[in-house]
Amino acid sequence: MVLGTRPLNKFVLKQHQHNAVDERFMHEALAQARLAASEGEVPIGAVLVCDNAVLGRGRNAPIRLNNPCAHAELQAIQEACQHSANYRLGSAATLYVTLQPCLMCLGAILHARIGRVVVGSPQSRFHDNLAQTLSLFDDSEAWHGCRFETGCMEAASTDLLSAFFKAKRQGRETTLRQLKQLADLPNVNKDTVVLLNQLGLHSGGDFLKPDLAQQTRRLRELVLTLKAQGNRIQAAVIDSLCDYLDGEPVRSWKDYV
Repeated sequence: MVLGTRPLNKFVLKQHQHNAVDERFMHEALAQARLAASEGEVPIGAVLVCDNAVLGRGRNAPIRLNNPCAHAELQAIQEACQHSANYRLGSAATLYVTLQPCLMCLGAILHARIGRVVVGSPQSRFHDNLAQTLSLFDDSEAWHGCRFETGCMEAASTDLLSAFFKAKRQGRETTLRQLKQLADLPNVNKDTVVLLNQLGLHSGGDFLKPDLAQQTRRLRELVLTLKAQGNRIQAAVIDSLCDYLDGEPVRSWKDYV
């Protein structure tokens, strides 16, 4: 793993060294991730442990709870804090999570003064380099140190995520192959169809050439262009379409303005 352009002072970041205790708790985090998947959520799970006892469990639940903050890590931290009657869990606490925490969750981890974080998959849709993300906190005196170990049962964590998104994409691909006209896509209007045609997208099948992921990346670039041009409505429509193509639940374009 690339550890960044400069050494971290407050945070230790290293590859996890396999041991039975950590793998036992990561198995519990994976069980939470599978529950999330069964509920249609991105399969991420977490458990908070102190002195070999589980204080909190959490699974991804933004859709189920209509809460963008309902990440697995936050759910586990909140339950552990209630259990211990203290919002500071302390250096003896270890958080096990199946996917690299996002910036929001890292903030909560450091606020709770958790001493150690064991990560399954080091992948992230936000920033793959955890050291660079941690460097945002490293410059401040406000945070206590924390040890991060990545790659605990990495294959199991990554495979679970890959299988989930593969199934989502396959469902969208089937829909696109059967699509009669682009105007039938969620939120798409006449102006959107013109923009899609300019990208060479005239039918649902065109989104699959060469593959859906590449076309989605092209559309996300279009979103940035439209925003720069001040076309907020079409930027929002295309942005919502990108999430739909990624397998996310259908939402109104107004949520993206």
